[in-house]
Amino acid sequence: MLASTSLIKSSWIAVDVDHDRAERVLVVETYIAVSPLEPNFDAAQYERVLACVQNVLKTHPEIDRASILSMHRGSGCTALFRDPPASAKQPAAA
Repeated sequence: MLASTSLIKSSWIAVDVDHDRAERVLVVETYIAVSPLEPNFDAAQYERVLACVQNVLKTHPEIDRASILSMHRGSGCTALFRDPPASAKQPAAA
């Protein structure tokens, strides 16, 4: 998707289904912070990713919207998917 840079980790199309409608969502995982609230946010890098995503949406009108996710090390997002250490799985001694 963003061949000229290594800011994007992966992207795919997801479907958000509701009772009344279904939307095609372009999901983009980035290696950068995507919010000024995150540490190491770089507005210039974010603008490059955003411009690329906007170009994809413009080129493919069948995609309803996009979601840009931050997967850089400082975000803590990847920690949500790690298994807890073995010691955390054992009950505390009584």
